[in-house]
Amino acid sequence: MIIITSELTIDESKWQAALDLAKSHVEQSRLEPGCISHRYLISPEKENCMFFYEEWVDRAAIDFHFSQRYSRHLSKSFQAWATSEVKINFHTVTE
Repeated sequence: MIIITSELTIDESKWQAALDLAKSHVEQSRLEPGCISHRYLISPEKENCMFFYEEWVDRAAIDFHFSQRYSRHLSKSFQAWATSEVKINFHTVTE
């Protein structure tokens, strides 16, 4: 299993649009083959900051996920709206 975590801070003027896009993205991602879990959380500590937590069965599932139009749209939008570096981490879990 591979876990992806990401964190970003969004420009205040784009915050509601980012929340709407994140919700839609998560809903679509959960339907993908290989998605074990996908969610986003709003930081209680940092203003306009969100955190994503995803679990995928393998790299092929992640590659498929990243190739989807809605994933590319989210990435482009968040890159444009971010007021901080977008942090993305991959964690491989072995049993």
